[in-house]
Amino acid sequence: MVAVLTQLADQSLLKVTDTVSGTRFRMLETVREFSTAHRERAGETGRAVDGLMAWAREFGTAEAQSVFGADLVPAAERVRAEQDNLVLALRHGLQRADDATVVAAAAVLAALWGVQGNFVRMTGLTKDTAWYLSHVRPTPRTAETTHTAVLLCAMADYLMRGPLPLRLLVTLRRLPPAPAGTLMGAADTVVRAMIEDLGALDALCASDEPLVAGVASGAASYVYEQRQDIEGALRAARTTLAVFGSRATPWMRAVAHSRIGELCLQLGRGEEAGAHLVETLAVLDALREPGVSSGASRVRGAMALANLQRGAVDEAEHWLEPAAHGEGDTAADLFMFGSSVRAEILLARGDVEEGLALWRRVAGRLRDTAGSGEATGELPGSASWALEVHATAVIAHARHDRLDLVPDLVGDLPGVLADLLDGPAAGPEIGEPVRGALLLALAVADLDRARRTADAALTAAAVRMIALAEALRFLREFQPTMSATHARDLAEQSDAAAYAEAGAAYAGLDRDALRAAASAALRARTAAAG
Repeated sequence: MVAVLTQLADQSLLKVTDTVSGTRFRMLETVREFSTAHRERAGETGRAVDGLMAWAREFGTAEAQSVFGADLVPAAERVRAEQDNLVLALRHGLQRADDATVVAAAAVLAALWGVQGNFVRMTGLTKDTAWYLSHVRPTPRTAETTHTAVLLCAMADYLMRGPLPLRLLVTLRRLPPAPAGTLMGAADTVVRAMIEDLGALDALCASDEPLVAGVASGAASYVYEQRQDIEGALRAARTTLAVFGSRATPWMRAVAHSRIGELCLQLGRGEEAGAHLVETLAVLDALREPGVSSGASRVRGAMALANLQRGAVDEAEHWLEPAAHGEGDTAADLFMFGSSVRAEILLARGDVEEGLALWRRVAGRLRDTAGSGEATGELPGSASWALEVHATAVIAHARHDRLDLVPDLVGDLPGVLADLLDGPAAGPEIGEPVRGALLLALAVADLDRARRTADAALTAAAVRMIALAEALRFLREFQPTMSATHARDLAEQSDAAAYAEAGAAYAGLDRDALRAAASAALRARTAAAG
């Protein structure tokens, strides 16, 4: 065999590459097509596919959980070197309805793409395999890989789309529990509890089993965030870090640091956010795959925002450069994100005209894309992202007294908000902080109009809307534009009494009550304008 491979390489029919996982052979596409046709004529395709699938079953079984252990980077390198072969084996397994091949390949690919933060591939994998995985009947030999594939795909869908997919949950219920004392076992315990009762998370967070307590606290941080309890979410994330920070589980340690970093960004704590995001990058950079936009690019963008929050503009620009040049399927999304951060950097430097022009370009592009009926992007939460840009662009122009440059964006705000509060888009996909950001944008636009017309009633209504936006914990990652201090100062300078009264009225209201208050404020505004 070696002699044959050497001869083919000498004739340039195979390309030989030395990699960290050993010597790899690749064919030119023309050679591959010729070889495929020859193999078909010789009747050897079945045997070749059988061999590939047998290898995938063995490899997937051995490596499906390796990336969650102490040797994260070498394990990820081993899997990454074989991912093209695994994808091909998965495709053949689905075509042949070969359960063992499907679950083994899906499990190891889900593990790799999950730790890389490759959302595009994870979304495609769950879409392609969810129905099949829900119908698999595992044998004792395939029970572990089946469980891993189902659990990882279900968790990925939860993080990327929201509520756990019913089909995979039904499957998980009928599978035996994962082994206790393992990371997968802890994740299985937590997910099963969440299926039955979210309230069970509180007990699991206090579990005597550290892995269960750590995973449960990580899940609880998302639940608290959905309930608008960001401080509670942060406390839970810190518990996750406390559990995994001293354990030989680099991936979970990176997840905990990343979670704390993103929550600190929401609270405007740029210094603390940056410290945790740097720890995340130490892991993600080692997992970066050439040609694929990884989680590392998004974390670098978050680092730029963290530095802007603490006023370190030069450092923000330093972090932005690599983040804004993403590769692969999500390059357009990363470019748009980088352009938004760049707009804030320009504003922070005092280059107002260029900063506002860049915000208009980003908002206009996303607005045109949404109007055409196309998807706003491949990244999770892309609809929320487009709405955040809409709100931030309006507020940026209002802060610099240039709302005349964005009449369409301002004019769209009431309809967009009405749809998010009471219309077909009022579901859980868009969080309350997004609604709060749009409400803030409408409020500052109304304050601008009230100032020009000396309308005291409109001023008071807009100030109350700012207090409501604060109660909804409006998005504040993009600074200086979305500074909570600036919003509060604007409200107090405009009508301090109305602001204080509204703040007291909204304090302590739950999410449903706050949304009802926002709907009422919007209806009152419409009635007053009509």
